[in-house]
Amino acid sequence: MTMHQGRRGQAAGGSMRPLPGAALLGLLVTTLATSAGNARADEGQTALPLAPPGMAFRFEVIESHDADYLGDTPAHLGKNGGLTVRPQVALGDPVYRKAVTGRIRVGHVTRVTWSRVAGSLELEFDPEPFQRIAVGDEVWIDLNPAPADVDPSGGRER
Repeated sequence: MTMHQGRRGQAAGGSMRPLPGAALLGLLVTTLATSAGNARADEGQTALPLAPPGMAFRFEVIESHDADYLGDTPAHLGKNGGLTVRPQVALGDPVYRKAVTGRIRVGHVTRVTWSRVAGSLELEFDPEPFQRIAVGDEVWIDLNPAPADVDPSGGRER
């Protein structure tokens, strides 16, 4: 290198030349990629309709444990797929099993994971007292239960 040539992008005195075109192009590409990703996320959230109230989601118990760590309680895990709606499942929601007289509450949800891509739910639930739950049992939850504090008068004052 000669004294006047310098390294690429540098003047003879050693200072860097600004590259505003490259910086602007990088900013533009980043902005477009971010906004395109946000648009896809927004479309995905509205693409699936909300589960209608009372829609049952049946799944098999695939794992049971007494305790995973000190102080833990017995729990059961289940998983199933085929979801074509957005679930509205919350911690504490009841888990049911079919009974001779209809349904019986056998537990309550303690963990829920929704895989939108796979269309599946993975659930963990704690059993109700004196309920025997075995691996292979089929249980179900309501994908969109009615809120427990619904005012039967429709919000009208009495």
